[in-house]
Amino acid sequence: MPDLDVGQGSVVIKIPSRLIPQFSIAVALVTILGSVMSCFYHKHDFGGTYWPYISDTAKEMPQAGFFSYGMSLTSLMIFITVLIHHGKLKLNLYALSGQESDGAGFKRAKMARFMGCFAAPNLGLLACFDTSRSPGLHMLFVVLFFIPCLIYFMCIISVYRMMVAKLHKRRKEGCPRIKRLSYVSLETSLRWKTRIGAAFTLFFFLYLPLGMYLVTDWYVYSNDVIVHSFRAVCQHITVACIILFFGSMYFDFGDLVFRIVQT
Repeated sequence: MPDLDVGQGSVVIKIPSRLIPQFSIAVALVTILGSVMSCFYHKHDFGGTYWPYISDTAKEMPQAGFFSYGMSLTSLMIFITVLIHHGKLKLNLYALSGQESDGAGFKRAKMARFMGCFAAPNLGLLACFDTSRSPGLHMLFVVLFFIPCLIYFMCIISVYRMMVAKLHKRRKEGCPRIKRLSYVSLETSLRWKTRIGAAFTLFFFLYLPLGMYLVTDWYVYSNDVIVHSFRAVCQHITVACIILFFGSMYFDFGDLVFRIVQT
């Protein structure tokens, strides 16, 4: 993609866009693993389950502060990634359809942007309001993070399906390849996002709606240790799906460059 016209402005920051989701993933992994290791090192209580909830390993100091800082930084990077990805989708939809702002693809892309931007800050908030001091607020922000993530994934997959259909139509009509579609493979990206999205949907359902229904108490685990342990495993898998979904954007952003321009 050619360089943007920045006029008389000076480029303050210039970063390959594909590195931003990878940085957010690296921060998230370091934060989660560091919190878990600190919890076991200090022999802190994580609720008595056979497998701990991620947030329960970070309810005591020093990991509570580390977890809050790391997840807040991750939420900021996810917010930026969502905006960059939205811009990428708009470029590709325009290149494929010739429409600038109309059509179902653009509307779904806008919905994805809204849900992604809404979900991101709640990740930082659920880390700041830990399960020890603010269990009710923590659960609220968990719900406000995971449900918008689910909608975001479904909207993105839907837009990708539309783009693949339009791309196949162009190929049948003998149209030239669009340089703006600088994916490694749009079809491969859709295939993996569909698989990740399906896994996320399944384990999200087991973790939150069904899991919360089956337990007698959301905050006291002693009465339902097995069910809470099962929910914790499902939580880890849903988080892994989120990491994989955003990680797949490394192959979507192509040669896009994130710039901050001072004018």
